[in-house]
Amino acid sequence: MPMMAEQIRDVLRSKSVLAALPEAALDELVRRGRPVRFAKGAAIYQRGDAGDSLMIILSGRVKIGIVTADARDVTLNFLGPGDLNGELAALDGKPRSADATALEATEALVIWRRDLLPVIEQHPKAMLGIIEALAGKVRAMSSAVEHSGLQMAARAANALLRLADQHGRVTNEGTLIDLKLSQRDLGSYAGLSRENMNRQLGELRDLGLIQAEGSLITILDREGLEACASDEE
Repeated sequence: MPMMAEQIRDVLRSKSVLAALPEAALDELVRRGRPVRFAKGAAIYQRGDAGDSLMIILSGRVKIGIVTADARDVTLNFLGPGDLNGELAALDGKPRSADATALEATEALVIWRRDLLPVIEQHPKAMLGIIEALAGKVRAMSSAVEHSGLQMAARAANALLRLADQHGRVTNEGTLIDLKLSQRDLGSYAGLSRENMNRQLGELRDLGLIQAEGSLITILDREGLEACASDEE
């Protein structure tokens, strides 16, 4: 069942950078926005599509990626509830710069650029929140590029640390990466093949640095994983 307006408002207020907006402005965006739903595996948008809106993820998970000139799938980011999706194109009005795919059944609120810009221009804190969210994604991608030349173990460790920073949830065992990812998607994010990612996860598990149960990974020893991530030998 689709979320009701009050539920949407609660997600925006508790998890989104738009929480900085006054109640009246937030209510206006919820009223003008359009809830949309996507089945697992559905294309949300593709690189080159018109950038006339942004989406706020209400439930589910989304993968952001590109296909390179040599036909490699590269995963740039994963998004969850409260995260913004497509804010770069919504701000500058240019075409989408990447592909977005629903990793699981996903619901989002679409806010058109024409409705968003007047509101955030009047409320600088919300504008800063969007800029900070965008800057965080740029930093994460810069880190991925920086570590792309490392040995496979270091690349795998760095990918897990980035995911823990963005999607980590503290548990009694350690930091659970709150994403159910296939090894193909995880490898694509780390810059490794599925087979190599599987091998590296096994080695990190044998070292006692992580725990892997199905598609869920828990970091047991962050300091040890950081040491692995910095090892270029």
